[in-house]
Amino acid sequence: MQLISSVIKGSENRNMAVDLRIDNQFSNQDVIVFVHGFKGFKDWGHFPMVGDELAKAGFAFVSFNFTHDGTTIENPIDFADLEAFGHNNYDKELFDIEQIISRISNATLFSDVNMNRKQIYLLGHSRGGGVSMVKASENPLIKGLVSWGSIGDMGKTNADLEAWKQDGVVFVPNARTNQQMPIYYQFVEDYLMQEDRYNLQNCCSKLDQPALFIHGTNDATVPSLYAEKLHSWSLNSELLLLEGGDHTFGGKHPFTERELPEDTKKAVQASINHFKNIS
Repeated sequence: MQLISSVIKGSENRNMAVDLRIDNQFSNQDVIVFVHGFKGFKDWGHFPMVGDELAKAGFAFVSFNFTHDGTTIENPIDFADLEAFGHNNYDKELFDIEQIISRISNATLFSDVNMNRKQIYLLGHSRGGGVSMVKASENPLIKGLVSWGSIGDMGKTNADLEAWKQDGVVFVPNARTNQQMPIYYQFVEDYLMQEDRYNLQNCCSKLDQPALFIHGTNDATVPSLYAEKLHSWSLNSELLLLEGGDHTFGGKHPFTERELPEDTKKAVQASINHFKNIS
């Protein structure tokens, strides 16, 4: 197993940390780009182990940190830049994903590695699933999609929009780090400006690529009903509900176990099967 790291420019010319996991016993592997979710990062919990498993199955697994997810190049697993986190929005995340996709496709990212740059898939978790659907509906370079515990409504919020607008910011607690994480009102402004673009029903109805929606039935963060809706809106999709599964399929951060949780194993195998059926 080989891990190759790189840094490229993303939204607002900020640096993005990008990793490639690849098993050299294979050649010309199809590419899976992993898109993490809200308050996540590429090395959260068991995600690196997930990447290893997908690489062992014969894929080139690319993961990255968004430019505005709160991490930095120096601190890729800490929310060391809360100001950047506060200025994040869907448009910036979609821009970042586009940089990854285009640079894989034109061979300017991991240029020395032989992989099938014409066969690129997205695997998104939680909010990363939602932005992956938007990007897949916009970019024909993406040939397939899997979501894990995806959001089903990019406009859903529990915040008081009037108070948010008046104060200019809301704060989201991070139970793990005890940080109060800001989100500036620009997030709402971006959503309202591009509401049609971010409508997941519209996006799913335009998806030509095969999609697989995986969701735990005991997901306390995003109800599994959303996966059922995403599936019903899509032209070419499958649905896998993991009975009793939670939002991270048993994963947590930090993750110290030597084996993946059973629900994650099921999600990994279903994802492998889905992508191999496309290639």
